[in-house]
Amino acid sequence: MRTRTFAPVKPLRPVWQSALLAALCSLAVAASGVIVLGHDALDAFTWNTWLLLGLAFAMSISGATWAAAQWMSPSGKAGFGRPLAGLIIAILGLAIGSETGPFKMIWAAKCFTIGSSAALLSGLMLVVIFRRSAPIMRQRVAVAAGILAGFVGFLVIQVHCPINEFWHMMLGHALLPVIWGIAGYLLARLSWSR
Repeated sequence: MRTRTFAPVKPLRPVWQSALLAALCSLAVAASGVIVLGHDALDAFTWNTWLLLGLAFAMSISGATWAAAQWMSPSGKAGFGRPLAGLIIAILGLAIGSETGPFKMIWAAKCFTIGSSAALLSGLMLVVIFRRSAPIMRQRVAVAAGILAGFVGFLVIQVHCPINEFWHMMLGHALLPVIWGIAGYLLARLSWSR
């Protein structure tokens, strides 16, 4: 049984501090993943594809980070516009850089699993950072954190995997932020219902 006390609650840190901490942790996971797995895909694409992908990752990671940090407070205002725009730009970049070739679901599943490993590590760090979210915004924070973790996995596997067949990249790489965003929502619903 919980008892209510009237002791003061420790205030939340400023939004910019939470966002910066989440971004730095996510980028540290991404850099570690690239160092461990390698960067075999850097030569598989032209500079214009990497330019679009770089823009997409910057928009999406910063947008999801800022949204999650804003929504820690019940008065926080943010949206999913930047991560969504980033995902669309990433898909455009993948389409421009893709080549025709054989699609093998087993290879896409392997890439999705490797990317999910990086996303899971990032997600665990984000749970610690955003654990004090406002109850009425918890699901939004969880979705934003899930999208952020998914983009970390997407970044790691995109830099690592040299397969540039379009459907492989869509299902094995670009699907990560979508699935992890849904997972964040479902986990928030599950934990909130208890």
